[in-house]
Amino acid sequence: MMTSSVLSRSFHATGHRCSIDKDYYKILGVPKDASQDDIKKAFHSLAKKYHPDANRGNTATKKMFQEIRDAYETLRDPSKREQYDMLFSRGSKGEFDGSYHDTFSGFNHDPFSEFHRQNDGHFSSNFFKIFSEVFQQDKNMRANDIKVELNLSFHEAANGCIKQVSFSAKNVCDSCGGRGHLENAKRYICPSCKGLGRVTNYPFTTTCSFCRGVGKVIKDYCFTCEGSGVVDGIKNVEVKLPAGIDSGDTIHVAGAGDSGGLGTQHGSLYIKIQVANDPMFTRDGADIHVDKKISFTQAMLGGKVEVPTLNGNIEVKIPKGVQPGQVVVLRGKGMRNLAGFFGDQYVRFQIHFPSVVTERQRVLLEEFAVEEATKEQNTSIVGNWWELVSEHMTGQKVMIGVGILLLIHTILSRAVS
Repeated sequence: MMTSSVLSRSFHATGHRCSIDKDYYKILGVPKDASQDDIKKAFHSLAKKYHPDANRGNTATKKMFQEIRDAYETLRDPSKREQYDMLFSRGSKGEFDGSYHDTFSGFNHDPFSEFHRQNDGHFSSNFFKIFSEVFQQDKNMRANDIKVELNLSFHEAANGCIKQVSFSAKNVCDSCGGRGHLENAKRYICPSCKGLGRVTNYPFTTTCSFCRGVGKVIKDYCFTCEGSGVVDGIKNVEVKLPAGIDSGDTIHVAGAGDSGGLGTQHGSLYIKIQVANDPMFTRDGADIHVDKKISFTQAMLGGKVEVPTLNGNIEVKIPKGVQPGQVVVLRGKGMRNLAGFFGDQYVRFQIHFPSVVTERQRVLLEEFAVEEATKEQNTSIVGNWWELVSEHMTGQKVMIGVGILLLIHTILSRAVS
C-alpha cells in the first residue's frame, strides 16, 4: 500500500509530466551524486545548444530541449529530486502528474502565450524563469579579461605614440543595448517573492533568487544576444603609450576587455609590448648606444663629426688621438624613461683605414713610418741607458751617483746665473 501511495502521489513540478523510466541524470550528462551547481551548469550548456531558436525547424532538437528542461525542473529542486530518485531506483514504470498552478494566472494577458503556441505548447508558463537562469549573471560577476600583444617600432617606443588595438571580444548587444531585453519590455511582479525582492523560509529571509532581489521579472528577452546582453565581435581600443616603454612591459586598460551584460562588470585589457630592434641604435634601458665610423686622420688629428640621435643629427667633437672603440658620452640624449628622466647616448668610434692610397699619400705615410721608427729607437736607447744605470748603481753607488748629478746641476745653475 505504501508503494501504491507513493506512485500515485503528485507534486508540484513545472507544468511537465515527469516520466519515471527516463534517466534525467543521463539526459543532463551528470552523475547521480552531482551537486546543484553541476546540474545547473550542465543544463545551461545543453539549453543553449538545443534551444529551439537556435535550431529552427528541427523537431528532434525541440524534443530534446523539452527532455532537458523536464530533467532540470525535477533535479533542481531537492524535494522533487528525492522523490524522483526513490521512484527511479525502484524501477517503477509509469508517470506522475506534475500539475502546476500557473504563477501568472492572475494576469489578464500572458505575453508569453504566443511563444507557447509557436512551440506546440511544450513550454510551461514559467519557461522564462528557466531561460533567465541560463543567461542571467550575478551582478558581482566580472567579464573575462583579454590579453593581446602589440608590436612597436623603436622610435614609437622612444617617443611614445597612440595606437589602435583590434581584437575579438564580447561586445554590448546593439539590439538591446546590453540590457538583455528590449527597452520597452514589460515587467511583471515576481511570482516568487510577490514583488518584495526577498523570500522567507521560516526562520530565514533571503534575497529572491528568481528576480535577484529586484521584485520584478521580464519575459521578453532579446533574442539577438539570447538575453546575455553581449554578442561576439571585434573590439577596437585606442591606447596612448608613454615614451620609454620597453619590450615585456604590460599596459592595463580597465574595462576594455570582454563586455559584460546584465550588470556584469567589463573585463580588463592587458597589452604586452614588443619593441622592434633598430638598425642604428642599441638600447640598454633608457641609455642608447651608436657606432660612428671616422677616418684614421680624424682619429689622429681630431675634429668634428655628425652623430645621429633620437632627435636628429648633432655635431660631436673627436678627441685627438682617439683610439678604436673609445666612447664619448652625450648626457641626456638617451630615451625618456617611464619616470620622466632621460638616459644618455654612448657614441663608440670605429676607425676606418683606407684599403687604397695615392702615391703622394704613400710617400707621406712612409715618411711618417720612418719618423715613428726613429722615435721608437731613440726611446729604446734612452730606456736601455737608464736600465744600465739602474742595474749598476745599487746601494752606495746609487747615493754617489745621485750626489754627483746634484753637484753638476748646482754648478751649471751658478754658471748660468
